[in-house]
Amino acid sequence: MDKNAVEILREIAKEVYFAVNPLIGTDKARKVVGSGFGGDATVFIDEVAEQAIIRYLERERLDCTFIGEERGVQKIGRKPSSWFLIADAVDGTTNAVRGIKFAAASLALSSEDRLGSLEAAVVINLCDGDIFEAEKGKGARYNGGAAKPSRTTRLEDAVLSIDVSRAPHSVEKVVCLMKTVKSVRSLGSAALEVCYVASGLLDAYVDLRGKLRTLDIAAAMLILKEAGGILLQPNGEDLNGFPMTELNRVSVIGAANNAIYEELTALLPC
Repeated sequence: MDKNAVEILREIAKEVYFAVNPLIGTDKARKVVGSGFGGDATVFIDEVAEQAIIRYLERERLDCTFIGEERGVQKIGRKPSSWFLIADAVDGTTNAVRGIKFAAASLALSSEDRLGSLEAAVVINLCDGDIFEAEKGKGARYNGGAAKPSRTTRLEDAVLSIDVSRAPHSVEKVVCLMKTVKSVRSLGSAALEVCYVASGLLDAYVDLRGKLRTLDIAAAMLILKEAGGILLQPNGEDLNGFPMTELNRVSVIGAANNAIYEELTALLPC
């Protein structure tokens, strides 16, 4: 690649933004046009977003193995094994089609077929164009400035985002957390919520449903780690060994620091 990896992802992210932003909240956005990699319905806004990524890759003649929410695994170019590009072109589709302004495009590049080999990541807010990005070993940025997690170290002072949607069984697991923390949010885009932890807007993100896809969280994982935060499974294991090209579903905790993570896990299960 002639361009820097983050620069490429940033350019792709902006193309997705310009293609998708006018569709947010429109009737056209929610029209079902097929089914995606994981079997979920593909709506028009999802298809437009992923098409924008593919157009960029083909126009710029970038060889890679593309892993997307809609198309699944697709080899592009003559040497597709050179790079792996994993993307959730619209993370927060429900928000986007309803006009709730909290949805993102999530993009990450890896030199190998494993999450532990991620080299660069970009997450863009599809509603306002805010950009979170990271390059392995070079830190994380939020709209060009350094991204740093909050310094909150006690749950009683913390603002958490907790996702229990479509998983009533997971509510019981987080009751103790909800009773302990200062405030609870549930915003609807895992990638963007983890990036909010990376930039200090939230203190932690918790998803214990076992439904979060690795492609949803890949880019945000690198951004949070490079910012100095923590993203692990509730049992303390990382996601490094998961293949990029497989659709795995996980539970995760993203925290600003080890103190918050340990206090969270100490309350699980309730």
